[in-house]
Amino acid sequence: MNSSLRFKNPVRLGHITPEKIRKFQPTLMFWGAGAAGAVGLFLSSIPIFKHDILHKVPIINLYFQDNTPDCDKPF
Repeated sequence: MNSSLRFKNPVRLGHITPEKIRKFQPTLMFWGAGAAGAVGLFLSSIPIFKHDILHKVPIINLYFQDNTPDCDKPF
């Protein structure tokens, strides 16, 4: 008697199976990275997004730091 757990029917969500997801994985990763870049670009001018997210990313945080002296800031 085999004690390992085996599924007779594969796990699926409608017509989507893990095999189909694995086949499209590189494409999904490419579009996900592009969407994340677009969100970062479009929201980079919003101060709360800039402070909470962009200042914490190690590579791009130097670009978003404000090094302007206080005497040169009008407000």
